[in-house]
Amino acid sequence: MIKSTKKFIAVMTLVVMLLSLSLANVSAAAPTSGSSIVKNAIFLIPDGMSVNATTIARYLLSGNEGGSEKLFMDQFVTGLVTTTWAKGPITDSAPAGTAYATGHKSLNGVLGIDPDKTPKATLLEAAQLKGKAVGLIATSEFMHATPAAFSAHEEKRSNYAVIAEQMLNQDIDVLLGTGASKVKPEELNIIETAKAKGYEIVNNKAEMEKSKAAKLWGNFSNAFNSTDNLSYDIDRKASEEPSLAEMTAKAIDVLNKDKDGFFLMVEGSKIDWAAHANDTIGIVTDTLAFDEAFKTAVDFAKKDGNTIVVAVTDHGNSGISIGSYDLLGYDSAPFSILTPLKGATKTAEGAMALLKEDKSNVDEVLKAYGINPAGYTPADITSKDRDTYNNAKVNRLITIFKTEPTSSNLIKIMNQKAYIAYTTGGHTGEDVPVYLYTPEKVSKAPLIGVNENTDVSKFVASSLGLSLEEVTKKLFVDVTERKGASISDNVLTLDENGKTLTIKANQSTAKLDNKTVDLNGEVAVYINGRFYVPQSALDLLKK
Repeated sequence: MIKSTKKFIAVMTLVVMLLSLSLANVSAAAPTSGSSIVKNAIFLIPDGMSVNATTIARYLLSGNEGGSEKLFMDQFVTGLVTTTWAKGPITDSAPAGTAYATGHKSLNGVLGIDPDKTPKATLLEAAQLKGKAVGLIATSEFMHATPAAFSAHEEKRSNYAVIAEQMLNQDIDVLLGTGASKVKPEELNIIETAKAKGYEIVNNKAEMEKSKAAKLWGNFSNAFNSTDNLSYDIDRKASEEPSLAEMTAKAIDVLNKDKDGFFLMVEGSKIDWAAHANDTIGIVTDTLAFDEAFKTAVDFAKKDGNTIVVAVTDHGNSGISIGSYDLLGYDSAPFSILTPLKGATKTAEGAMALLKEDKSNVDEVLKAYGINPAGYTPADITSKDRDTYNNAKVNRLITIFKTEPTSSNLIKIMNQKAYIAYTTGGHTGEDVPVYLYTPEKVSKAPLIGVNENTDVSKFVASSLGLSLEEVTKKLFVDVTERKGASISDNVLTLDENGKTLTIKANQSTAKLDNKTVDLNGEVAVYINGRFYVPQSALDLLKK
């Protein structure tokens, strides 16, 4: 009996040991609760970058005439994303940005609100509420549709003063772009307000790189060109004006100091602007600049091990294509038809900036755009020979430009020479690729195949452990018809429990009786006749 008992105990001990080892292995192999959550997210948006833009950009890579060399971001394509807005296939940048920022489709021209014009929390706001550092980068003015969609809630995307006020009060840690002069000082002095809020203002590359500030505001305007916008990458003076990749690196350096992690949105804004102008040089060179910024983000993420990087276009633009009606047969179109694109040293905007007032240097302008004005002679426009036929058309366009030197006429020459065609000067409704880098613990599955633009936002939120809907409930409580509430001149007064709360729309401070209270970047908004305040403000009224 004793021997049997000992034998039983020995067997059971062995079973327990084996089970323990088995469970340990399972535990080691299977992700624990929350293990797929990352600390940081970098969301890059190449505004208006159509698939053909990336295709042509490959041909501009050094020594890549056959198009076999790839862009850095090519290896990270996981699927396609639809670009529809709430009511149609061709979106404005405002609802496109809103879809990526909030996970809600919306109406053209509006920011950070749903089709019912109700404010919805953004990824940036949700990350900030969780204690993360946040940043925005754009090569356009910072109040432009995409950056604004991540940080403002407004019915009219053109209402820059309101958008700027909300963004300033949101306490964003890093904002790099331009646009301070786009709002009249009497409406809102952006620079002085930013200084008062503790931002260090940097105006050029050297100042940006030198800065050690935890709150950084880049106002790269007026210093580089007459348009008061950041230059196209090929036009910029590299010693003075930062590239998109350099701004991305700086923002990561600042934001990464936060122990709770960070969220950063980076927009290559002027790909879209070049596409509107049908300027192939601007499109492809800014696409290459965006590729460098994406690489900067991924290089950081690989070293960090706790960061996701997502890049996706908000919409197509221009209907750009390789091949035009003037191409006389596929066999007559070798890779070399795109070679003229490599001769440009300026975009059309940059080349036209060289034009003297007396227009005496049109040849210089042409050469800057990659066109040799002496390289074409009149020829038979009816010729069946590709080169003869095309050179005749190019010569005709050069003659027109010399008489009427405009950006539009300059662009037509290059597009004719390189057989690049466009269907429109506006947005287009095609699906666009999504590029994704994740650490091993994060599955790419949610963005494989064809996805809605709102799915991208949901994926980023899930990866950061954020609930956009819960944050919406905390940040935007409708108090319009609340007992004791009155609204006048964009100011809410709320009497409750013997206390009086006063808060102005677009502000993140409130007055409780006569005491000013900081709401830590949580902004009140007044939209469509409804007043929304953060729950933290209402908590001040509790007994």
